[in-house]
Order: sequence, then C-alpha cells, then structure tokens
Amino acid sequence: MKRSQGRTAPRSGFGGFSGSGGPGASSGSSLSYLAEPPSFTSVSDPNVVVSLKNVLKKDSTTKGKALEELLAYVQAHPYDKDGGVEEAILEVWVQVYPRTSIDNSRRVRELSHNVQFELMKSARRRFERHIPNIVGAWLAGPFDRDRVVARAASDGLTSFLSTPEKVSGFWTKCQGQILDYAIEAIRETKDSLSDERSTTAEDAEAKYFRVVTASLSLVLGLLQRIDESNLEKQRDRYDEYFGEDNVWRAITFNDATVRKAVCQLLFASIDRKLPYAESTKVKQAIITGGLKTNQLGSALEYVRALTKMTQAYPDVWVSSKSPSDPKSPISRLQAFIAKGSQGSQSRFWTYLDQLLSILPAEVITPDTASSLLTALKSGITNRDEPRTNTSPAWKCFIDTSRRLLKSLPEADQLPFVQEHLFPLIEQFLFSVSEKTAAIPLGPNAISVLVEAYIIIVEAAPDVVAASPGEWDRLATVFCSKISGSLPEVSRDYHQSQEKIAEEGRRWFSLVGQIEDKLSTACGLPDHTIAPSGKLIAKSISLLESRNLKPYGAARILEYALSTAPRLFAGNAAKQVSTFLLSLSEDDAAKAIASPSSRYLLSCIHLQGAVSDGLAPVWASWIQAILGLPPSPARDSALASLISRDTGSALARNHIVLQQYIVAQSISAVKGEVGSWEVFEAAVTYQSLTDESYRDLLRQLASILEKEPQFTENTLKALETVAKSRPNLFSQDEAIHTSLIAQLLSLSEIDDTTVSAPAIAIRSLLDSHGDGKQPVLSIIQSNLERAGAQSLDIETLVLQAQSAAETDIPIEELFPSTNAWMTELVPFLEQPINPSLAITNNLAGACALIPGHSEASLLRVPRDRKGRSIPMRMALYVCQLTESNLSLFKLPKAFQVEILYLQCLTVQLVSDQIACMEENRLWKTVGHTEASIQAESFITSMRTILNTLTSEIKTWDDSSVIYDLVNLLAEHSRELTPRGLYSARALGELVQTLVESHGSRLEASLLKPDLLKISAPTVLPAAALITGFKESLQPSKLANTFCNRIVSEVAGMAPNGEKTLMALVLLNACAQIYESGELPVANNRIVFAVRQITTWLDDPEDLDLALRAEICRSLNHLLPCMKDVYGSYWEKTIEFCINLWNQANKYDLDRSLPFIHSSLRLFKTLESLQEPNDDFVDALKEFESAKPRALLELLRLPRDAFSQPLEIVDAMLCREVDKIPLSRIKDLSDIYGLVASESRDIQTAAFNLLHRAIPAQQEQKSVDILLDKTDARLPDELFSLLLDAPTLAKYSDEMLAEFPSPIRSYLLSWKLVFDAYSTSSFKIRNDFTENLKTDNTLTPLMEFMFDVLGHSAAHPLKLERVNLEAQHIQDYDVKLAESEAEEKNMQWLLVHLFYLTLKFTPGLFRTWYINCRSKQTRIAVESWTAKYFSPLTISDTLDEVQQWADTQEPPAMDEQELTVKIARAAREVTAGYEVDEEQALIAIRIPPSYPIEGVSVIGLHRVAVSERKWQSWIMTTQGVITFSNGNIVDGLQVFKRNIVGALKGQSECAICYSIISTDKRMPDKRCTTCKNLFHRGCLYKWFQTSSQNTCPLCRNPIDYLGADTAKRRQG
Repeated sequence: MKRSQGRTAPRSGFGGFSGSGGPGASSGSSLSYLAEPPSFTSVSDPNVVVSLKNVLKKDSTTKGKALEELLAYVQAHPYDKDGGVEEAILEVWVQVYPRTSIDNSRRVRELSHNVQFELMKSARRRFERHIPNIVGAWLAGPFDRDRVVARAASDGLTSFLSTPEKVSGFWTKCQGQILDYAIEAIRETKDSLSDERSTTAEDAEAKYFRVVTASLSLVLGLLQRIDESNLEKQRDRYDEYFGEDNVWRAITFNDATVRKAVCQLLFASIDRKLPYAESTKVKQAIITGGLKTNQLGSALEYVRALTKMTQAYPDVWVSSKSPSDPKSPISRLQAFIAKGSQGSQSRFWTYLDQLLSILPAEVITPDTASSLLTALKSGITNRDEPRTNTSPAWKCFIDTSRRLLKSLPEADQLPFVQEHLFPLIEQFLFSVSEKTAAIPLGPNAISVLVEAYIIIVEAAPDVVAASPGEWDRLATVFCSKISGSLPEVSRDYHQSQEKIAEEGRRWFSLVGQIEDKLSTACGLPDHTIAPSGKLIAKSISLLESRNLKPYGAARILEYALSTAPRLFAGNAAKQVSTFLLSLSEDDAAKAIASPSSRYLLSCIHLQGAVSDGLAPVWASWIQAILGLPPSPARDSALASLISRDTGSALARNHIVLQQYIVAQSISAVKGEVGSWEVFEAAVTYQSLTDESYRDLLRQLASILEKEPQFTENTLKALETVAKSRPNLFSQDEAIHTSLIAQLLSLSEIDDTTVSAPAIAIRSLLDSHGDGKQPVLSIIQSNLERAGAQSLDIETLVLQAQSAAETDIPIEELFPSTNAWMTELVPFLEQPINPSLAITNNLAGACALIPGHSEASLLRVPRDRKGRSIPMRMALYVCQLTESNLSLFKLPKAFQVEILYLQCLTVQLVSDQIACMEENRLWKTVGHTEASIQAESFITSMRTILNTLTSEIKTWDDSSVIYDLVNLLAEHSRELTPRGLYSARALGELVQTLVESHGSRLEASLLKPDLLKISAPTVLPAAALITGFKESLQPSKLANTFCNRIVSEVAGMAPNGEKTLMALVLLNACAQIYESGELPVANNRIVFAVRQITTWLDDPEDLDLALRAEICRSLNHLLPCMKDVYGSYWEKTIEFCINLWNQANKYDLDRSLPFIHSSLRLFKTLESLQEPNDDFVDALKEFESAKPRALLELLRLPRDAFSQPLEIVDAMLCREVDKIPLSRIKDLSDIYGLVASESRDIQTAAFNLLHRAIPAQQEQKSVDILLDKTDARLPDELFSLLLDAPTLAKYSDEMLAEFPSPIRSYLLSWKLVFDAYSTSSFKIRNDFTENLKTDNTLTPLMEFMFDVLGHSAAHPLKLERVNLEAQHIQDYDVKLAESEAEEKNMQWLLVHLFYLTLKFTPGLFRTWYINCRSKQTRIAVESWTAKYFSPLTISDTLDEVQQWADTQEPPAMDEQELTVKIARAAREVTAGYEVDEEQALIAIRIPPSYPIEGVSVIGLHRVAVSERKWQSWIMTTQGVITFSNGNIVDGLQVFKRNIVGALKGQSECAICYSIISTDKRMPDKRCTTCKNLFHRGCLYKWFQTSSQNTCPLCRNPIDYLGADTAKRRQG
C-alpha cells in the first residue's frame, strides 16, 4: 500500500495553477524510491527519453551525466525557439525532480536545480500549472547544507522572484503545496527514502536528515513569511504537521543541522504564539530529549531555544519530568552544562548565563546551586573547550556565583563560598606548576577573581568574617613557599625561583586590582594589605639572609612595587628604602653580581613612584658602582640606573657620571674596555646633557676622520645619537660640516655595512638645520681638491640639486673656471702622441706642434677612481647640465668659458681613450668603469653642443656658440698643444653647425686671411676646412686655395719650413673632393707629384711625419693622373715597401702614421681602374717584395694597444689575407704571431696558417712515407700549447671578454687539428703519440670543462646560446668576431671538443677515464652523447666508407676486404672471401662514442680455429682502441691476419678445397710427399680405405701426430 493513499488532497488552488497537483498526484510519495516511474511515451526525442530514464538509475555518475545531457538539451531549446521544450518533458520532469533534488550526490542535486531553472526559462507560462508539484522541492533547495547546491537553487528562484514582495507572495500562494511537501517529507523514513540493498547506512541516514531538514526549514520559512490571516487558512494543515512525532523528536537526531532547524522552529512557534510548544510531549522532547542528546554543533541554538521556552513556560523545569525518567530536568541541565559549549562560539556562555538567570527560584536549592557551579567549572575547563571562550565562560561562572549566593540563605552561604570561591583564589595563586586548568585564564582572568573577592566581602557577615583568615592562611602558605625555595647549588634552582616569582606576580597583580576596585567602591574592606605586607617582609628577610641568591624574592618585591603601589603608603616603603640603601653601602659589588641585581635595580626606579626616597638611594648606588672595577655586570647595573625617566633626570645632574658615560662610549667605539649598553641606555633615555652630547660628537667626528679602522662602530654610535637627538648636530657648524662631508664620502663605498648606516645618518640630519653653508663648502672643496676621500661626482650633483632649491645663486654651484684652467695646464703641456694623426680630425696637423719630447711624469691629485681635478670638474658640469641645473642659466660669458674648458677636456679624454695612455686626466681608462664613463662624458658633451647649435637663430654675438667659435679660433692660432686642441674642437663644432644649418655660415667663418700657409693660420684653416668638408665643393675660395697649395708644393723642398704645413693643408683640402676629382689642372698635379717623388730618392733623410704626409698627399694626387706615365709609380711603390721594411727601426707610435698612410696609398693604387703600363710593370716588379714587407709589419713588437694600432692592424690583416700561399716559403716565423697580444695579428697569422698547414701536410705525408720516418707537429706550433690557461687565472668578467692568451691557445689547437685534417692515418697516429707523450690534451680538457660548466655540473646548453650542428663542425674566425666575446669563446671551445673527438678520441677517452671528478665525468658523458656523439659517429663512418671506396686493388693471391656500413645500427661489417665463404666481423659503435669504445664481434669464422679467430677479433679490437680509435686501422689488421694465415696454403688433396666443413685449413702433412690434408678428410679416407696410408704416395701416415702418440704412450 502506498504511503500517500488516504491522504487528503491540497485544500486550496493556486492562482493560475491547477489545484489538483497535476498528473501523478495519486501515485504515492514523490520522494520515496518506491514511487512509480513516470511514463515516457509522450516524449518525442529518444535521446531525451534515455536521459530521463538514466536520471532514475541508482548510480550517481550515470545520473549526473544524464542531467548534463538534459541541461544541454534544454539550453538548446530556448523559449524563442518554437516556444521551448515540449510539454511531455515537463510532465515527466515534475515527477522526477523531487526525488532527484534530494540525491546523495552533490553534483546530481546541483544539476537538478539547474535543469529546473532552465526548464522554467524555456517553458515560461506553460510551466505554471506544474509548479504545485515541484514547489516544495524547489523551495527546499536553498536550505541544502551544501553551498553550491543551495546557490544553484537560489539563483533559479531569485531570477524570477526578484523582490521581497514577490518572494512573500509566492510563499503565501504556495502555502498549501509547501505544507503538503513538508508533511510528506517529515513522514518519510530512512527505509522509504533509500534502498538498503544498494545504499550504505551512512548515505541513507544523510539523505533522511537532508529531507527532514528540508521539511523543518520549509515550515520555518512559512512561519517567518506568512501573516496571521493566511496562516489561519491552513491552520489544520499546520496542526497536522506539528502533530507528527518526528517534528519535535528531531531534536534528538544525530545531525546538528536538523537539531538547529528544530530549535529555530520552536523559536518561531513561540514568537508566533502558536500552541504547538505547550504540550507536555513537546516539552519533554525538547527538555528531556534535548538535554540527553549530544548537542555538538547545535548547543548555541539549543540554549537559546531553552531560554525562549523558559521565558514562555517557566514551569517547564518542574513539569517536564517524565514519570519513567529518574533524573529531573535541572539535573540533566547540569550534565549538559558540564559538557561545555560543545564547539559553539563564545556567545554560548552569554546565552547560558541568560538561561541560568531565569531559572525558577524553586528549583534552586543549596545542593542544586553547588552542583550547578561544579558543572559550570567542568564545562569551562573541558578539554575540548576553545580558548577563545575562556573570558565569557568565566564571566558566566562569576555572574552565576553571585546570583546563586544571593539566592541562598545566610547560613548556607559560607559553605558555598568555601567550596567554590576560596579554592578558586587559592588555585589561581598557587597552581603555577600544576596541570589543572580549573582557574581563570586569559586577559580578564584577574578581573574574575576580583569579582569573586567583591562577592565574598558583600556576602553574609560570617562570610566576610572568614575572608581575612583565608587571606592570612594563603600568605602563610606563600611565605613557606618563599622560604622553601631551592638554593643556587640545586639543579632545579632556576625552576624553583621562577615558580615563586610567578606566584608573587599573580598575588600582587590580584591584590593591586582588588585595591583599584575597592578605591571606587565605598565601605568594602581590604583583607589583602596585612598578608601582602607579610610577604614583602619575608622577601626582604630572605634576600638578606641568603646573600641575594633567591632572585624569585627580588622579583616578588619588583611585582609588589609595580602592580600594588598602594601597599607602600606606610611603613612598607621605608622598609624597602632601608633595604636598598643598605645594599649599596654594605657591598655593592655583591649586589650587582648577584642573580637578584636586575630586579633590585628595577626596584630602585619603582620606589620613586611610591615614595620620595629615590634620590639618596639612586645616588648611593651610582657612587658605589662608579667605584667598582670595570666589568659587564657593572656596566649593566649602570645602564639600568640611568634608564627610565627617573634615572635619566638624576643622571643629567651628576657631573662625574656624565664624564664617565662619554669616556665609556668612546672606549666602546674603539673596541676597548667599554660598554655599548651604557651608551645606548644614556642616549635612549636622554641621560646626557647637551654639553656631554657635543663633547661626544666631537670625539666621534675625530675618530671617523683619523681612525678609519673604527668606522663601523663610529657610524653605529652616530646613528644612535642621530635617531635620538638629530638637532644637536647642527648646533656646532664645524662638526656638522665635517660629519656631512665624511658621511657623503662613506655613502659611496660599495660595502653596505658602511654605506647603509652613513646614508641613514645623512637622511636623519637632512631633516634638521638648513645645511646651506656646509653644502657649498663641501661642493667647492671636493671640486678643487682630490683625494681618496673625495666625494663621488654623483654625490656632489645630488647635493647641488638640493642646494639649488634654496636661495643659493646658481653660479656658486659651478666650479671656478680659473681653477679649472690652472689644473688643466699640466695636461695641455704634455707632448702629443704622433699616432693620433690616424684618429683625430686634423690628421697630420698634430705633427706641426714642436717639442716632441718624452712625456714628463705627471704628479697630480686624483680621487679613488683615478680622476684628476679637471676631469672631476668636467664630469660634474656635464652631469649638472643634464639635470635641472642647466648650464644655460648661467651668465653668457661664464657659459662660454665653461664650454671652452669642456671642449678642451673632451679632446684630451678622446686622446687618452684612443691611445689608452695612463696618467692623464684619468689614471687609466683600461678598466670598464672608467672607459664607459669617459665615453659617456664625450657623448653627453657632444649632445649638449648639438642642442646649442641647433637652437641658433642668428649668427651674431647674441649666441653663446658664436662667442665659443671665436674663442676657439683665437686660441687655434698658437702652434701649441692647447692651440691644436682648440683647433680640433673648432673643427668638430663647425661640423656640427654645418649639419644643423648647412654651409650658409661659410662666408662668416671661412675668411681669405685665414687661408694661408703660415704658422698662425695653419691650424684654424685646417680646422675650418675639415669642419665644412664636402659642403665646400662649390666654394671658389676653397678651389683657389687648393690650387695655390698644389702649385706651391711643386716648388718646395723636403726640409722647407712650410713644407709640412703645405702638405697638411693639401690633405685637408683634398678631403673636400672625391678621389681623383681634385679641381686642379693636371699639369700642376704632375709637377707636384714629380717634385714630391724626387724627395723619395733619399727616404732616410725625410722626417717621419713628413713621410706620412707624403703618402697622404700622393694618395690624393696620383688617382688624378693615373693615365700619366713616369717613374713616380715605381718610386711610390718602392717607397711604401721601404717604409714597411724600415718600420722596425722606430718607436711604434712614431711609425704608425706612415704605416697607415702607406697602406692606404698602396690600396688606392691597387684599386685604380685601367692603370697605365708603367704602374702595372711596377706592381709586378715588387709583387714578391710586398708579402715579405707585410710580414715584417706583422712582426713589429706591440707592447701596448691603442685605437690607431687597431686601425693599422685591421688594414694590415686584410692585406695579409690576400697573400698567395706560393709566396710563403717558411711558416716557422709565423707561428709565434698567433701568440701576439693583438687580436688582429692573431687573426692574420691564424688565417695564414689555417690556409697553409693543410696544403703543407699533404706534401709532408708523401715525404714521410717515402722516407719512412715518424712525423712530429712543428715545434713552433707545439710550443704554443705548453702555456695552457687555467680557470683560476681569470675572473668571470675577464673570461667573458675572451682574453688574447686564451684565444691564442685555442687557435693553436685549431691549427693542430688543421694538421690532422689532411694527414694520412700513419701521420695522424704519429701526431697523437706526440701529444700523448707530453700530455698536452689534459690541460685543454680541464680548461674547457671548467669554462663550459661541466666541473660545476651545469654544462653549457648549446641550444640556449644558438650553437647548432654547423657551429660544432666548423669555426669561422671572421663570423665569430661579430658575435659576443663570450659566445665566440664558447663556439671555439665546442668546435675544438668536436675536433678532439674526431681526430684524437683515444686521448680523450684516456683523459675521461683518468678524470678524478665523478661530477665532471657524468656531465661530460651526457653532454657528449647529446650533442657530439651523433656527429662523431657520422664522421667516423664517413671515413670508413671513404677508405673502403679507395682501397688499393688486391694482389694476385688476395681478395678485397668487403666493407658494409649500416648507419642506423652504427655498425661496420667487414668480410674476406675464403674459398667461396666469408670471414665476417662486425664493428659496433656505441651511442656515447668515443667515451665508450667500439666493440668487435665475430659473425662467421672461416679457415682458423676458434681460439685463433678470437685472437684476431681481440687484436682488431686492441688496434682500434690503442691506435687513437681508428676503425680503418682495425680493418687493415683484420685483413692482414687473414691474408697472412692463408699465405702458402694449398688445397686439400682429398676434397680439393682449402676450407673443410669444420672451417679448418689443411693441417696434416704427409712426411713423405709433403702434401697437406684436412684432418677430417684424412680420417674419412682411413675409414673408407681401411688402411693408414697417404692417398697419394701410399706411404703410412701417423694420423695422431708424433706429440699426441708420445703422450698416449706415456
């Protein structure tokens, strides 16, 4: 019988909904698993039918997937598409949904609500008539305990119930249907909801509790939303619902959510004044059943429900007792309270307090009161009670105690107090080491005990009378504990002292708060004073008697003074003062050395708060301590006495103490006998006077300046003072300025232990005092003087920016131009390096400056970065100009002076960078930081000048550039270094003007009176012509000047006064025009060239600078007359070659200009198109002399590096690369050039040898084979391998630059492998022995794997640095030079490793085996196998294939060795045909070759015994292993073994074959006819012929052999 049979139908319709409940209303409970399944016949889509049927399956996963499919289907059929889903689906769904919405699977429940929502959206108004069937299940969804499920249901409801009014209206209209669902749900059981055959007991219970919660929550929702009138309409349905036993019995269910719902429903019923809670059955269920049940998780709601029921029905605690229950409700309440809050929040105790406060008085008896307090204490101290609940729980306890005490008769109050309150205080005071927790804890613990005391003294008289006795008893107990504390020799001494100290803290904290409470409450007695005084006296007595060892007693005194000061209003204060004073007078040393000293010193300060006797006691102690010898204990005591406000005030008036503190502070800074503790205490608590502070600061500033070894300690002291009294620093200007300068200097140091505190102190001082004058003096003094302590430029700029924000004139922040020029003069007087003619814009004009003497040693002051004073000024001005302190804000004349000095400085810096000279404006620019800063300075200054020139509007004296050009031109008239630098700057400035404004300034700047060949005009003329350059091509003035110079040159002598000037100006003018396009008549050019070439007859008489200018002039003139015949072509070429051959006679700097110009001249001549025959003949005549001369230039010593040298070397290398190999007969002198410090020379020598060695080795291979001698690597090349680099010699930064020695070493190895590349196998083996003998490969491998990271187990990943297979197999020097230096080195190392594996695998394997580092071996093995082995294996197989293809034809009696290569299998198969059979072996190469050696195995044995065959295989294996891993050598040995074994072998006279069936050769010889037979063939002959005779001569044959016969006979 169905559970719904006989049930009344819903009593009211619902708007447009059907009142009957729709289809299936009579089919039974919609929640039971026994409900009939719906009919699916009307559903048209078979896929939907399957999904709907799957929803009814038992498996949750199947249900979930079905609901997902159904959801997708509904979403695919929105209302806009044919009005949504079909009606049949809706009719089935409303029967499926209620049961699905309570499924055990969270996902199923969530999806069911989502489908419901989507169906509502899809069907819209068509769904209205179905709502009564699903409204209960849908509205129950938001009450699901799973948040995701509840949100899914809520989202669907709120989408159309968007306002509170709509929600209320919906609940009201659906009231009947909701009640029907709730009644149906509350009547369900675990067995009706779940099939026990397929559901676990836990899942069945969970579903049941879920349904019950939904039922209770729905009715609760109705009570909260339905008004009285509408509620009355369904009153009988409510009666029916509340009549169900399960509604109130649910308070005992084992589910917190259900119990909470019951409590809330009870609350709502009482609030709505419904009669359902009045029945005895309900009261018994809530009181008796609820109190018996474990309310874990629901205790808070349950207590609130009990409170509500007690307020509504006070008699519930009397009438609720069941006749069958022996326990009363109040006893069950006690048991409930003893369990604590059962995991609830702290509000539980607040609500419990409310409940206990309204319990009927008639149920409270003395026994009940005592039991209640006992239960409360048990609940509070329950092990599971959260610590956060402690304070409200004890408040509940104390409030309950007060109420219960008041409700008891006076006669019963004392026993109550003695049982509960007195023990509470005693346990609090004396339970330090006990494990019991039955005492108040937490921040409000003492306030609970204070309330307990107040309760006691407000109780009945006999209780009040008992209180003093109790406190006295407690004091007596405590005194005995103090007396019994363990002595210092005891093992538990500290534990004992800490225990009594903690008990003392508790005692006096409680006493102090009781005193505070009583001070606001009138008429209440204080019973704690006398007992506390007893404790104080006992503590003092114990300290005196036991030599201050019991520090717990001292701490008790400290706690008494600090927490209960009212105790010392009388004799107690005097007693303490007398005690402390006697200690200092009797034996202060003992006092400060005792364990109690810290607490006694604290008592001295605390005494000042309770009496006026502090000063004499403090002074006595200070005097006593100062008289003691130095010790840490003394310093700690002194620091303690000057700490706190009371001590610091007294210290400031003690002169001797002030002096002592300053002296101790200085001693501490210097690391002598002194205490930081005293210093820090004095500064922290302001114990020093201002005068003492100033004295201290003066001494600290002096230490900072004169004793740098104490810098860190001094900064520590200064920072301490600055944090406390920063204003003191500005009171003494001298100290302030000195400290600021020193701090700025220290802040630049890289060591953060120094710079960080210096910066911190500086920032502290910046906020006090204006600092105006110190900043100016600091800036100027640091600009005009330089030293190791000078402030860095960036620091000075920052100070200037800060000063500029004040009213300081901006000119005062810039350096003095007079001082600048004075400091610059020594640098301007230095001789000019001749090689600068190659790099500077005026070229050879630098040779016009007289006085080319040796540079004098400059002795100028420098800062710690090696910068001179003028350089510091220039950098400072440059950085100021780039900041907001623009140079353009200065007066015009001042601007011009500064810009002029900057221009000179730029030229000097450029020259130092170009020549890499030392001891110039920079000490050196060889290191990266100086080089970068110098180049940045030049770039910045040129940017500033570009900005100024681009902003020119009119060319007149209103422009700063106008005045600057005139100033530079004026100084250019001097033939001095300063004049030259001015001219160079002028040329650069004019070039900038031309770039910005074109050539329109030509008329203003290029005056005819300047275009003369004279000393005052040569430099400005050259500068202007160089500045204008190509823009002067249309200029008639420039044309005329060029013609005049050429004409005058034709009449000059080599030693003429103006000859060099004329050539310099000629070369300057020639730059205006294209090569071969000089606007000069051809005959004039010919005359000039003829005159110049006459000077070449005696080249030794020509000045070096003149030689260079001659070559430059000819470089411009000869292309203009290429069709003219004459001897000057031959003279010119001969002159160039002569210059190259004679260059080694002069200093390199002096010879570089003519080498450079002659190389350019020769290149120009060689590039002439359609030259005349005289020139062609001259070239042929000297074509053999040129290579020799170029090689002479390569051999020039290069002791230093410079930009001119790099330019010349680059040109030279390009020419050397063109030398034909046929012109080089001897390479021995070239090897040494690979070790040159110049990278260009290295490259040139390497390229030459790289081309020559392979060709040379081909010829040597033939010669050595003919001579039958052993080959050796050239000794010159071998010597380059001896000085191997190591990682220890170079820092990471140096390695990243690929140093020349490393490059030379690695390129030498590349040349070694070049020698291998074209050598025969025999010569390769000789080279390998050569390398093996001297162990030269080991240093290469160690350096390689150190650099590439294998030694550290982090090998270089080639793909990260873009090194691919082509890079591994080949190294291009030119291409590598375009890469970063570090990648260049890595590329070369990787390539060398590849060549090592290719040409010397045996040597590498030997190194690998002997390598001691396992970490390195592992890294190398995996790295090799990944990147190199595939390439090496491929190369090895290629070599074998090449050898096999080029085998010599075999001799008449031999066969060719058949070689087959299987690349995929990495296998070489070799076979030799013997008597139509193949003797086969296989050579297999492992994947990690050559780390792992090849293996040789026999495939088919022929002609020899197994022993001999294995011997051949082992021999082949050994040859390959020990002959540098050469497989070809192994194959040759294998062939020789077979051929050797077959030599002289004849056929067997029986079978006419060489090889028998057992793979043997004939080995039985007839002693008569000497013919050979196979052993097996002879044996068969004996058997068939029945005689032991030779088949040929018929003489007897001994088959066994003589040896065997003898052994058998023996």
